Amino acid sequence: MAAMSTNENANNERLRELIDGAGLSHTAALGHFNAKLIVRPISESAWRSYFCTPTTRRYRRFSDALLAHAEKVFAPLQLPI
Repeated sequence: MAAMSTNENANNERLRELIDGAGLSHTAALGHFNAKLIVRPISESAWRSYFCTPTTRRYRRFSDALLAHAEKVFAPLQLPI
């Protein structure tokens, strides 16, 4: 597998930041994410793949469309610093 630049993993990193900033577990975050998703819900297995290291076989890139949805769901839940 070719080395992945930080930019290619930026969406996955942003998802992690949003969930951490909201103080949610990955399981709770998936519930929030799927509750507001108009299309088919994301499976727990697929959700976990977004948090894997890019060099692993399980890794999936978090798409721009999914990130836009995550911003809408998790941005209002961000805890004060």
